[in-house]
Amino acid sequence: MRHIFSIMIAALFLFYPSHGFTQVKEIVSEGTYNMGDAETPAIAESRALLNAKRIALEQAGTYVESYTKVENFQLNKDEIQVLSSGIIEIEILDKKRTIIDDGFRFWVKIKARINPDRIQEMAKKVKEKSVIEDYKKIQEAYDKSRREVEELKKQLAQTKNKNENKKIEAKISDNEMLFQANEWFEKGQQHLYKNELDKAIKAYTSAIAINPDNANAYHARATCYRFKKQFDRAIEDYNKAIAINPNNAGFYRGRGVFYHDKLLEEVAKAIAVNPNLNKDAYFKSVIAGARKGMGSMAKAISDYEKACDMGDEDACGDFRELQGLLQN
Repeated sequence: MRHIFSIMIAALFLFYPSHGFTQVKEIVSEGTYNMGDAETPAIAESRALLNAKRIALEQAGTYVESYTKVENFQLNKDEIQVLSSGIIEIEILDKKRTIIDDGFRFWVKIKARINPDRIQEMAKKVKEKSVIEDYKKIQEAYDKSRREVEELKKQLAQTKNKNENKKIEAKISDNEMLFQANEWFEKGQQHLYKNELDKAIKAYTSAIAINPDNANAYHARATCYRFKKQFDRAIEDYNKAIAINPNNAGFYRGRGVFYHDKLLEEVAKAIAVNPNLNKDAYFKSVIAGARKGMGSMAKAISDYEKACDMGDEDACGDFRELQGLLQN
């Protein structure tokens, strides 16, 4: 009897693991935002939702950190934060607005779900430096928007000059547009994490429509086009991103990867057309062209070198590898 009881206990531990990460984790949080003059209700509600999300993400981060320690994923704090953001699913439970003083307070209640099954897949993505950098840029943009609009609201409350009021109101409107563009960019990132390329492209396009100077959105959309092998559209967006911000090493490396991928695609197509093609001979001709500054490989080397000079260590590795091919 004692032996049967021991087997039953063992079975329980087998099917219901002790670390408690087998089910979807749910977190309920609330966020508020006080809308001032010249602000729009839609953006005010979005800011309240953002505050609720951030509270939920803090709790999600604690849960994900515990999970990753149990699974020995060895992630740092930045990676855990991005991972949590990438796997969390938000449902709005309730929202309302109340009158306070001369304005409105927006309140949003949400339920955030974390599916442990998606953690392992996302854990691989957050190891990419660009993913961490993009997430930080999004959060920095939100924080900058919040600081600027609070300062503008103070200025608006203090000034009595009508012309000055109009100028401040215009700045608040511009701030809201950039906030909205950042929201679309973040949605694009979430779709990209899930390999939903068409949805990601649509979100990035919306971000660009609102803010045509959003170099990060062009770069991210170019990456989607590269994955979809739409090379003409990809190179157009890479070029636009670099034209807007020529001092971003990541943009040059992204375009270098594109040229590298395009080269491999060209080789695959050539072999598909002619299975008897001497692959080594084909590469020799490609390398010969690169020595003369022609073709995709030469362009990839040039972009890797620029990114390397700007301090991108990954680009330096790629640059040395391709240089080695030229020297052999």
